[in-house]
Parts: sequence; C-alpha cells; structure tokens
Amino acid sequence: MKRRGFTLVEVLVALAVVALGSAAVMTALSTGSQSTARLRERSYAEWVALNRMAEIRVSREWPLASNELGEEAMAGQRWQWRQTIERSDVRGVWRIRVEARLLSGASEDRWIATVHGARGDDLASLGRDDSIWDTADRSAP
Repeated sequence: MKRRGFTLVEVLVALAVVALGSAAVMTALSTGSQSTARLRERSYAEWVALNRMAEIRVSREWPLASNELGEEAMAGQRWQWRQTIERSDVRGVWRIRVEARLLSGASEDRWIATVHGARGDDLASLGRDDSIWDTADRSAP
C-alpha cells in the first residue's frame, strides 16, 4: 500500500530552501535601502556645496584666497562645508573648491561631495574696448 504525501525529510528540505531564498531577498532589500540612504546623503551634500558655490559667485565682495568652514541646515539636518579659494594660473580668475558632509557622526576627513568652480574678472570692469560687447549702434551717423 502506497501513501501519498511528503515525508518529513522532504518538508525540511523545502523549508530550508525557502529560508535561504528569504534570507537572500532580505539581504538584497537591506543593501538597496542602505544604497538609497547613501545616495540621498550624497545628493544633499552636493546641494549644500552647490549652494555655497552660488553664494560665492553672486557675492558683491570679491573672493580672497582663503580656507573657510561653515554650517548650513538642509532637509532637517546640519551640514558642514569647507571652501578653498585660490588664484589660478589665469590672471583674474579664482579657483573655488567647496566640500560638504553631514555634520553629525562625520569622520574628520570624510567629505562626501566636492564641487569645483571659478570666478573671474568681468570684461567691462577691466575697461576693455571690444566692439562685440558694445551695445551702441556705431553705424548710425
């Protein structure tokens, strides 16, 4: 007489396979969640650095060679930025680097976003006479 059904060993093997599959899915979900959190943190840090870069570029005060640290609030968190301004090899152009990181729990050398930019002299402020920039109509009598 033959009985239908699964033996205890078959059921245990099936449960082991399901457990391994579930563990793999949970690991993948956890890794994806951590990656999303890191990407969000990096995006906010880059925005902080880009905001600081924009402030330097639109400032009425001309930048001087300097290294400065500062803080800013964004997305309900405190962020630290570090800016470095130095002369470039091109006369009248300043090289700007701004780095940013999350303030809480950040290691001393772990800047997670860096943006580079420049600010230079305005052609009009140097008193150059360049007809392509002159808006006056010179052909009129």
